[in-house]
Amino acid sequence: MHALRARWLWHNCTSSQKIWDNLEIPCSDADRLLFAASTNIEIGDGSKISFWGSAWVRGQRPKDLAPRLFSISRNKRKSLAEAVTNNAWIMDLALFDRPITPHHIHEFCILWSEVQKIQFHPERDDAITWNFTADHRYTVKSAYQAQFLGSVHTNYDLIIWKNWAPPKCKFFSWLAIQNRIWTADRLAARNWPHEPTCVLCRAALELGLHLFVECRFTKRIWEEVVVWVAVKGLKPSSWGDPPRCGIGGKN
Repeated sequence: MHALRARWLWHNCTSSQKIWDNLEIPCSDADRLLFAASTNIEIGDGSKISFWGSAWVRGQRPKDLAPRLFSISRNKRKSLAEAVTNNAWIMDLALFDRPITPHHIHEFCILWSEVQKIQFHPERDDAITWNFTADHRYTVKSAYQAQFLGSVHTNYDLIIWKNWAPPKCKFFSWLAIQNRIWTADRLAARNWPHEPTCVLCRAALELGLHLFVECRFTKRIWEEVVVWVAVKGLKPSSWGDPPRCGIGGKN
């Protein structure tokens, strides 16, 4: 959804005629953060760039760089040109309506310094480019893929979703491998009623790792599965010898 909604922001910056002019764009702050991180702004006449909402400060938005100043601005929708002209962005700050803290002063100094570096080029329009396509134009596909940059690749698709197991088993395996089963530790973190110890061995705290790997009864089950399918790799080498007692044996 972020990728689809970010398209509104792209067209808002690049289309000369928009039927939604002066209307609020239906995008969340998460959509705007994705857009800001994925674009590069070249300042022209400053008419299309939002002073607070566009990432014109070395890829950062002033509203993120100076959030306390942003919160006390009486006009958050001015363009860069409108805000900088006669230091209008300063006049918009409600400096006398609430106590000013050292944090406000610190943010003001940072933003003031950045504003002084602005060089307008009245002869050309502002330009925005998309960082994740060869022609630097927005596509929904590239925006979707941008959300996964730096993420860790897994083989879940191979070992879970494309397996022969019933769908409910696949879904349970997916939850278990991400430690999202409602074991005692997760219930305790939410102050929900729970039995703290493992319901199988009654000898350890019920954690996901314990329940599926470390519990002596779980180990015995894995041992039986190894024999059944004749695949030794299913037994983690760190387990050591399997327990010798039966299900009804002593701890």
